[in-house]
Amino acid sequence: MAQAPAMDWQAFEQTLLDEARALVLPALQAHPLRGDVYAVALAGMYRELDGPIYLPTVSMGSETALAEAEPEDEGGTLHSLRWNPADWNWPEMSSDSPAMASAQAALAAEAQGGDVAQWEAADRRCVDALVSVCHRLRAALQASPVADRLTPGFAMLLHEDSDEGIAIAQRCVGEEAFARLLPGHAADLAEARRVAELPDAERLRYHLACLAHQPAPELGLTRAQAQRHGEAAQGALRAFGPAAIPALLSLLERTSTQCEAARLLGEIGAATPEVVGALRTQVLKAVPRSSMRHRAQAGRNICAGALAHLGDSAWLLQQTQAGTLSDECVAQDLSSPYGAFRNHALDPLPLDYRPIESLPAVRPALLPLVEQWLRPGSGTCTLRPHEVDEAVRGLQSPLTVVRQHAAMALGDRALGAEAGARAVPALAHAVAHDGDETVRYLAVLALDYWRGEAAAERPLAEATAASDASTKVRDAAQRWIQMLDDLAAGVPPR
Repeated sequence: MAQAPAMDWQAFEQTLLDEARALVLPALQAHPLRGDVYAVALAGMYRELDGPIYLPTVSMGSETALAEAEPEDEGGTLHSLRWNPADWNWPEMSSDSPAMASAQAALAAEAQGGDVAQWEAADRRCVDALVSVCHRLRAALQASPVADRLTPGFAMLLHEDSDEGIAIAQRCVGEEAFARLLPGHAADLAEARRVAELPDAERLRYHLACLAHQPAPELGLTRAQAQRHGEAAQGALRAFGPAAIPALLSLLERTSTQCEAARLLGEIGAATPEVVGALRTQVLKAVPRSSMRHRAQAGRNICAGALAHLGDSAWLLQQTQAGTLSDECVAQDLSSPYGAFRNHALDPLPLDYRPIESLPAVRPALLPLVEQWLRPGSGTCTLRPHEVDEAVRGLQSPLTVVRQHAAMALGDRALGAEAGARAVPALAHAVAHDGDETVRYLAVLALDYWRGEAAAERPLAEATAASDASTKVRDAAQRWIQMLDDLAAGVPPR
């Protein structure tokens, strides 16, 4: 494989600055109104872990255009019309210059030329460079001959509509301007700092109130804040771990909070007799015939799913055999630990395919229902290195659904080279010998994801592209060969 030259981050940043300035200055010169442009944003950056990083375009917003849109008061956040570059008068100004193309290519080579840790480092450096571009471009525009087109509080920011984007915006504009321009986010951050300093018991009560969307005046929590911070409270309560369990058990009794409480109990992962007993009790309760019946049924289902995450699948199977729970409900619950829901857990139980593999013997009717929940594209759990052996074993399972899931789960370079040394040969064996088209297809995709770690399997890729019985598998193998060719030539994956 050709060695890519070291990334010149200083030159990269300068190119981005020059290109952005070349786009903004003519737009300002052509704009007839003084004191009208309130922001320029670098927006639309796309990042995919261990994949492409696409640089942002440039957008420009004016007070006149915003007034014509008649925006409502949206609390001064990045979610508001005022701070949504896609709705601005000058959205997505981009450069197709050779210099910009070279910068994009250099970034791709740096980000995708090594392991996942290298991608993460390149991503951080890229964001740092873009934040610096914002500082430098703002200063350059304010010192330019067209500075009179800017408002006194003109802002320049890297825009991302995400939790990370809030911190990035703060870095771009500084503390004082952040509080003035984005007061909604500033107030939330100030509240988070205040709550972090509360004693543990009060902090727990605060987050429980948010989870229930209830005010707690004695803790300085208004109803509006509680409703706004409900989702964040789930992460905070999860972090409390077992200390949150007594309070969550009390919320489990209420229809309005049962879904959230059950989910958190499953994610905290403490399978104590008290927790398991409380969840079982709720699962077996009759759903009331009331306006809350749909939410109550959802709560029962999530309680059952939490039991599966706590290792109580055998009890769930007993309930469907006894007719207490429907096959449809139990199939969803048994499938849950193999899906993305597990990724939120503090310390999930190790991957174990045996509950699914037992179905043909104990409840055959469940198997096609489980297959629907675990079908490709429905999302899969992220493996930890110590779970690779079970996934490798799963590739030899007599059940197609297990082999498909294992092939999907093993396609993860973030597991590291040691795991790759075990995963790649098992995936290669599946490509060569599995009788199921989808298993072979997923195994080819997984080997493609492993990139250099699977380079020695090129003869398999060529044989598969030439002679596999499935057009879908042959096409996937051809893309795998193209990736290996690009890798050998030092070209980043497409």
